[in-house]
Formats: sequence, structure tokens, C-alpha cells
Amino acid sequence: MRNLVLKWVLLGLLCTQICAYKYNCGAGQSPKVAKQFEAIYQFGDSLNDNGNFIRQPYGKRSYYKYLPYGQTIRRPTGRASDGLVIADYIAMYFQLPLLSPYLSNNASDFNHGINFAVAGASANGGVQDNSLAAQLNWFKTHLTSTYSNNQTAIKEKLQKSLILMGEIGGNDFNGPFHQRKTIEEVSKLVAGVVKTIKDAVEEIISLGATNIVVPGNFPIGCVPLYLVEFATNDSSKYDEHHCLKDYNTFSRFYNYHLIQAIQQLQQKYSGVAIVYADYYGALIYVITNAAQLGIEQDGDKKACCGAGDNPYNYNPNKFCSRQVQVCENPNKRVSWDGVHMTQSGNRYVANWLLKQFVYYLQ
Repeated sequence: MRNLVLKWVLLGLLCTQICAYKYNCGAGQSPKVAKQFEAIYQFGDSLNDNGNFIRQPYGKRSYYKYLPYGQTIRRPTGRASDGLVIADYIAMYFQLPLLSPYLSNNASDFNHGINFAVAGASANGGVQDNSLAAQLNWFKTHLTSTYSNNQTAIKEKLQKSLILMGEIGGNDFNGPFHQRKTIEEVSKLVAGVVKTIKDAVEEIISLGATNIVVPGNFPIGCVPLYLVEFATNDSSKYDEHHCLKDYNTFSRFYNYHLIQAIQQLQQKYSGVAIVYADYYGALIYVITNAAQLGIEQDGDKKACCGAGDNPYNYNPNKFCSRQVQVCENPNKRVSWDGVHMTQSGNRYVANWLLKQFVYYLQ
């Protein structure tokens, strides 16, 4: 175990070096003027779902459909937050309207893009097969029906569009970890998840896309869900941010392999901008600079909506709902419900990501 973790730490450090050298991650440069994309197509899970899950039969009773979810924007929308999510801020940056969820069937709004992300989705499977493959099928169905299967028209549209391939893949690991699979066991899933995402990117490219952003995973050892579920009295298991070291090392291990896949794609498709979005670095930045960003003390890892009898205010048996207390000011917390971020957390992460990847888009 020690040798494996050491190997992952070294890979994680290499991942950071690659990101800093190749992608200029977190270098502090200002984004160039936003490219005028005609549309954004978002894939992913609950981190960016803005209403697909609650429109499915098994999502009609979802917490995301009711207050206090959406309270900051004064109504629940299906977003797993008190307000907006990362995808919303990216759309606003590119001066586009907020994307409509695909299952809203609001075709009149689909000209500027669509959000296919759905809560519970994973790269290889997911709730009722809300997998990446299923989302790609939605995407292709939309394109063929909208453009009467005219491949030239589809290609022209995608050349003027931005593809956000996730974040997806986190749920492939969350489930097994929740089932108490070891880090070594879950690590065996990484290659399959990366291959699925890589194949999806290639399929999108074959349709005509020329600007694709592929996000990595967050430092899961900093998420209240993990901090509560895998809490330990062994102080050596925590880093300087009081995050769980081994789980963050796993995230870096996964991100390293994802970056390798992206590099392979860049070499194969030299005319396509395929950009890594460093979710890991973004959240670490927010945690490290919490005070300067206006986050209250301990608000970087303490859920706003929850009822946990622990420092993280998270209890999986008393999830965020009308029956639990909501913090006075969600803007001063990063975590909304112990799993997903507040609107402020999403905004801080999105702003950091945009400074990172906009520079590399064509």
C-alpha cells in the first residue's frame, strides 16, 4: 500500500508539473477576450445538471426539485445547489443565455446549446443508464433531427460551438468508495473511465467539433461527504488543508491518466483544441484563498444545508431538504449540501477554470 501511494504521489506531482507547463494551470493570466461561440454543449453529472434529472420519472421526488435548492435564485430548477452551477458561469462568460436542459424539450432555446448533464451519471453506467453514452445519443439525436442529418450543416454548427465533456467520471468512483472498496480496488476502474471519455471526445471530433474542454476530478478528499464517511483519528491521514491525503492522491492519479489521454488526442488531432480543465487545482485554490474570497472561517468544507453532528455539517441520513437548517449566508460557504457547491463556490471555481482554459481555445 505504501509503495502504491508513493507512486501515486509522484504521478500527482508529475500531473501538476505537466498542467503547469503544458496548460499554464493557475498561472494567474487574464483570459483573452471571449471567443464568440454560437453554442455550448455540456455533458456531465449533478455538478452541472440544470434540470434533466428532475424531468425523469425517478427524479420527480428528488431533493433538487424543491427548496431550499435554488433558494438564492428564488426557485428550485433541478440544480444541485442554492443557485447557479459551473456551466451557467461558463455560458455567461461567452455571452450566451443559460443552457436549457435537454429533457425540457424546449427546442426554441437549443440554438445556443444544450445541457445534457444529469445527476447520477457516470462514464460507464449511472442512474437508469444516464451514462455518457446515453448523453451522446441525446446529442446525436438532437443534431440529426435539427439538421435533417445533413453532415455538412452539423459540422459547421459544431465548428462554431464549445463542447464541455464533463466533469464526468466522479460517480464511477463515488459508488465503489461508498461500498467500502479500497483505493487499490477503485484504481482499477481508472483506465476504463479514461478510455470512455477519450472515445467520447473522438466521437465528438468525428462529428466536427474543434473546441473541446475535458475536466478532471475535484480533490475528493476535501469534500464533506468523504471527510465524514472516511473520518479517522489518525492525523497523518490529513494534509495541510485538513483534506484526506489518500483520496486526494487518488484524484491526482486519475487526473494524471486523463491528461495523458488528452495529450494523445492532441497529437492525433492537431487541428482541434482539446483542453484539460483542472477542477482539482480550482477547488484547492478556493480552499487556500477562502478568507480572501469572503468565505467564513471553516466555511471552505462545512456544508451550508445539512444536519451533521460534525465539523462538516453533513449527515447522509439527514440530507439537505426543508427538514434541515440552512446557513444564514450561503455566499460564505463553498459546500452547499456536503456533496455539491454553493452558487458562490461554483462561481469561484468557474472563474479560476476560465482563466486557465480560455487561452487555449481556437
